[in-house]
Amino acid sequence: MGEKLLELGQPINMPWIILGDFNCVKSPAEKQLGVPPTCDSNPVWCMLDRVLLNKEWLEVGLHCNAHFNPPGCLSDHSSGIVSILDLPAPMSKPFRFFNMWADHPDFIATVEHGWNLNVDGTPQFSLCKKLKALKGPLKAFNNLHFSHISVRAKEADLALHDAQLST
Repeated sequence: MGEKLLELGQPINMPWIILGDFNCVKSPAEKQLGVPPTCDSNPVWCMLDRVLLNKEWLEVGLHCNAHFNPPGCLSDHSSGIVSILDLPAPMSKPFRFFNMWADHPDFIATVEHGWNLNVDGTPQFSLCKKLKALKGPLKAFNNLHFSHISVRAKEADLALHDAQLST
């Protein structure tokens, strides 16, 4: 079974998932008991229901969980429920514009450098690319000129206090 699925799935370069009753076990460990089912004996329980997916499913970040309900009476079939999870992406800090940047003498030059980027495409595409290109330089600009603002404010407050005491 496994070789045939690999053969079928190889040419497909996009995520796929298969679930259902495959009517075969992978190993003897997937069988329980050993008496064929009758009205007065225990049935043979086998794990036949599977959820299979390819590596592309995982590479694009699709996460899922498979839950199999207990098998029914005199049946080794379990209903399987696959939940596709919407896991939050690793949180990067959202971009924020600070009004104080506009008052800095180097702000216009930083923006012009990114804004003069030559981008081919529709006006909307060009706008998105230019804004994305500005994100990194503006974050660096913020780190260079405005990082640790609370420490700088405390230092300025102490300097003010010292200046007031010295006069």
